[in-house]
Amino acid sequence: MSVVRKIKRKVKRGIRKCVVAFMNKAVPWYEKDQEEHIQYRRTDMYNLEQRGELTVEKKKSVMRAIFNRYVGYVPNIDHPRAFNEKIQWLKLHYQNPSIIRCVDKFSVKGYVSEVLGPEFVVPTIDWWTNADDIDFDALPDKFALKVNWSSGMNIIVPDKSKIDQDEVRKKVRGWLKPSQNSYYQLFNWGYKYVSPVVYAEEYISEIGDSTQIYDYKFYCYRGKCGTMFITTDRFTNKTYNYFDRDFNEIPATWGRVGKTVGGVKKPKHYEDMVVWAEKLCKPFPFARADFYEIGDRVMIGEMTFYAGGGILKFTPREWDFKLGKLNRLPDPMYFEDLRSFKGPSARENYTLEKTITMMEKQHYCEQRAFGQLFYWPNLTHPRSFSEKVLWLALHYDDPTVARVTDKYELKAYVAEKAGEQYVIPAVGVYSDVNDMDWEAMPTQFVAKSTVTRDRGQLEIVGNRQYRNEGVFKARAAEWLYPWNTYYYDNMCITGQKVKPRLLIEKRLGEGKTVPARYEIYCIHGEPWTALVPCGRKNGRQRSGFMMIDTWQGAPFRRHDVDKISKAEKPAQLEEMLTVSRKLAGDLPFAAVEFLLVDGRLYVNGINCDPGLFQRIEPVEWDFRLGSVIDLDKVDPSRLRDEA
Repeated sequence: MSVVRKIKRKVKRGIRKCVVAFMNKAVPWYEKDQEEHIQYRRTDMYNLEQRGELTVEKKKSVMRAIFNRYVGYVPNIDHPRAFNEKIQWLKLHYQNPSIIRCVDKFSVKGYVSEVLGPEFVVPTIDWWTNADDIDFDALPDKFALKVNWSSGMNIIVPDKSKIDQDEVRKKVRGWLKPSQNSYYQLFNWGYKYVSPVVYAEEYISEIGDSTQIYDYKFYCYRGKCGTMFITTDRFTNKTYNYFDRDFNEIPATWGRVGKTVGGVKKPKHYEDMVVWAEKLCKPFPFARADFYEIGDRVMIGEMTFYAGGGILKFTPREWDFKLGKLNRLPDPMYFEDLRSFKGPSARENYTLEKTITMMEKQHYCEQRAFGQLFYWPNLTHPRSFSEKVLWLALHYDDPTVARVTDKYELKAYVAEKAGEQYVIPAVGVYSDVNDMDWEAMPTQFVAKSTVTRDRGQLEIVGNRQYRNEGVFKARAAEWLYPWNTYYYDNMCITGQKVKPRLLIEKRLGEGKTVPARYEIYCIHGEPWTALVPCGRKNGRQRSGFMMIDTWQGAPFRRHDVDKISKAEKPAQLEEMLTVSRKLAGDLPFAAVEFLLVDGRLYVNGINCDPGLFQRIEPVEWDFRLGSVIDLDKVDPSRLRDEA
């Protein structure tokens, strides 16, 4: 791009920012509520929630104000009659977790494939969770770049050579900010728990090389199509034409959009689309399925449950109420409390341990997993990867699990199986903090609980001279309470019952080098995938899964890590695999964690149920990966008594 074009682009952006800033001040969007100006931007709603101030009543207040502004009357959200009013009610009172997958513009592809078939899905080229990971060189000349958790966040690319990649990345970074979730637009509940993803789709067009797409949108009420509308010229002069089930045009407009001059034609697959829409929407009291018709092929664009956010005005208004009669509201359903289920506290579990039955442990696993997986796990006949990991946590009982869970005993296990050179040197281990000679400690060291799984029970001491002995010991003493363990945190479901002790280790690299962390996931003793570092974000190391056999990015991710396409292969990979086979050989599922410091490998831990209660995304991969773990290979003598 020439220097002149770059300057012109920067000037235009600067002018645009100034105009927007001026308009925001000159025409503020607020209501006066008890003499307080309330902004209605997504970021403001996000900030309110972060402060714990986004109550149901606050949501209703915002809904009424925005609804009145756009639709022209104050809605009755508690006893709705109109179409738009009922959309607001559904946002607040119908929290069906199945909606989460379907509003997600990326994950819905899996749902469509299951219900109708993969031929109905616009093919995905690749997907990422971080804008910096987008590999434009690997993308075709034409594609569409989209974000999954909101509307209007897409870039249609008919010619890759003409885009400014830095500008695209910058825009995508903005889209992926937590405040840009559509939930904060006007509390579209289904989006609240969607994980942000940017994905590239195949470029599609109905008319030559233009971006023209006819969108056929079918509204289903309790599984039956009642109305539909067609939108055209989405990126230039958008139009909406509304029809009833039999394709009779409704004499009304919706929102600020007019109708197509001369009308629109009925798509040739219209009756098929009705059938397909009803299949997709069958599980829901109200939903919309959007189709594209490209020649003889029909594809799904998206599904939505909050049409127009419930704030697009019908003209004449009577149609708002006429269409509202089609939408018979379901019984209220709430998911929020179920999702935050944690069960008894660790201290309570410590006290009740001998009375907790296997059935109660299973119910705990089912309830807690449901809140994270968004589906009820079958722990009697497990099929998905997550279900099988939970099943192993409940039923697998091998002394090796407890041995490798204890960070101090792990050192002897590693030395025995793989060699002393992979052991992180220990300074000492203590059951009582008073046994620790503070002055005899090295200047730098790492302190941790022998059963730690989180940063709350780990402390890096960079210079003992400037630490207070009392403060250190007071914190470490808390780690040593017998209930402060992963075992009691999770209702005694695992075989990881270990008494906590204070472990002091040598600080690797002495603070001059940040250790790189790698985890090799082994199934029945054989390495399968690797969780590898892929840069830093917000001061923390990012990580993602790579498939070991191909060293390509895994087509899935765990909810708490990134999805990546590529990562540098460590020179020590083969050494990691060899050591992992030795350490995980007797276990059905384990992740061996390595620290790489100055070219040398150390084993930092072995986790026998990694990712417990963490969902796999997209969810269809959770079930595909279920075949990776063969429970028939588990030694029956290692299974815990069911009593």
